[in-house]
Amino acid sequence: MTACSMLGLAAATPQVLAADLALGQQKSVGCQACHGASGISVSAEIPNLAGQKSAYLKTQLTAFRKGDRKNDLMSAVAALLNDADVDNVSAYWSSLPAGGAADAHAAFDPAAEFRKSRMTFPASFPREFVKYAQTSNATDKSGSRSYVNRVALTAAREKEPLPHGSIIVVENVADGAVASYAAMESRAGFGDGIPEVLKNGDWTYALFDGKREVREFNYAKCLACHTPKASTSYVFGLAEIAAMK
Repeated sequence: MTACSMLGLAAATPQVLAADLALGQQKSVGCQACHGASGISVSAEIPNLAGQKSAYLKTQLTAFRKGDRKNDLMSAVAALLNDADVDNVSAYWSSLPAGGAADAHAAFDPAAEFRKSRMTFPASFPREFVKYAQTSNATDKSGSRSYVNRVALTAAREKEPLPHGSIIVVENVADGAVASYAAMESRAGFGDGIPEVLKNGDWTYALFDGKREVREFNYAKCLACHTPKASTSYVFGLAEIAAMK
């Protein structure tokens, strides 16, 4: 083979670009909410990513993106990653010590703030809210009642994006009494510091007990769950709200 033909072959061969670990670390911040800053997960039901083979991680992320593997949270997050993101994030997690040994980036937990709720229980509930949905089970006296405040209701009726000040509250009933609440609220600044892969505009989420005190929970899961609903202001049931007379 001549030198010229070798050069021609080289020019025709696609170049495989090395993954960028720095970009992978940057993009991984959203993942760290569940998988931990050092790739060691924050709870037993979530897998560790540190030290996993890059090709394996890439295969799993690609499967979530394509819908070949199903998980509501992972599918929502993976859908927002492009090919380069998948390569970089997979390589980054693979580069970390499998045992979760401390390294330069693990001295702090950048995901800690968006695991938390930024919401307090609305003082105006239920006085300034309208019920838009209800479920019930007569056998065990359980069910739920869904409420929306008038700011959000007005926007939904006018087919406008729900503005800051919008609040939705769901009462969960057990044995005929309110046992807990699930809620979401949009306020200016609530979305600050949340990675784009998880950011739901300026919405935050909260679970409250029967005494209306916020529960400890990884609220990044709520962000991931609502991510696919960007076109409906991140709200499940927006059509039901808009249909209220």
